[in-house]
Amino acid sequence: MKMVLVVCPEGRETEFRDSIEKRGIHAYTEIRHAIGEGKTGKRLGTHIWPGESVIIFMVIDDDKKAEIEHVVRQCQTALFPAEGMRAFVMPVEEIL
Repeated sequence: MKMVLVVCPEGRETEFRDSIEKRGIHAYTEIRHAIGEGKTGKRLGTHIWPGESVIIFMVIDDDKKAEIEHVVRQCQTALFPAEGMRAFVMPVEEIL
């Protein structure tokens, strides 16, 4: 199993969720109002650095990894240059 953590620009999460649900992935957790800094700049939710991110993470079977990667790449191509979306994949040893 894998845990996939996706950092998505606020306002783009619906497209991502819709895409994973079409592929049979219905279990995820979403954390809103995430702030930070990365390659595409700062998203601090302030007047000077507007914008926030949404973090979506899910645990998937190994055979779904390629589908999630496809969805992330597809969503990334629809972003404006100043927007950024990253996904991180980590092994899951067990679920308690």
